[in-house]
Amino acid sequence: MYKNATYKQKFADLKEWIPHLVETVKKDLRSDHLKKDLFFVKKYLASKNIHKMTTAELAEAYAKAIQEEETGEDIAEFITSRWLLKNSELYEFFEKQLSTINPDFASLEVLTPEQAQVLIEASNKEFGPTHTYLFSVLNSVVFPVETFEQLKQQAQNHQADQEIELFKALEKSSAEEMQLQFQREIARTTDKYEKKLSGLQKKYVADVEALKKQIATLQRKLNQEKS
Repeated sequence: MYKNATYKQKFADLKEWIPHLVETVKKDLRSDHLKKDLFFVKKYLASKNIHKMTTAELAEAYAKAIQEEETGEDIAEFITSRWLLKNSELYEFFEKQLSTINPDFASLEVLTPEQAQVLIEASNKEFGPTHTYLFSVLNSVVFPVETFEQLKQQAQNHQADQEIELFKALEKSSAEEMQLQFQREIARTTDKYEKKLSGLQKKYVADVEALKKQIATLQRKLNQEKS
């Protein structure tokens, strides 16, 4: 499916995953590509501080440039090469697995659905559906069309599950932070009133002692007048 595809064609199919790819190679883009491609910076990142741009902003710029510019193929190839370099263990895994099917795996035209399924299950278990899918597209693994569609769906489902888990974690974190804040507020309020009550208690004891002395003085005077 992707054996003879251009990088532009691959990135068109991976449009929803471009933020993920950009996030992985963001440092490379800032330290290498953006320093050299002044046309790209001027056209797509004008008046923006490239060191403060979010992944979403960078991904949007790169997605447009890849599809609009004559240099889009080179840009997509740059991102691909850097992403694959950072995921070299995936290449080694696929190379080993494909070599068991055919030692000259580069000559393979298309795997059977059964061969593809075994390879995908093993890769998903070790690297997850998202990385398996991205690698398979970017490195032109010779899966059947139907297998690619299934793998894409697995990656989308996996991504959705991760987003739900992240939302739950943030929600839990927020709830726990609110609870801690409430507990701190209760502790501060309790401490405040305990100090206030302690002060009132000391004042009460002092007043009672003073009153006792006044009563004792009055009693002595009464006794003296009677005598």
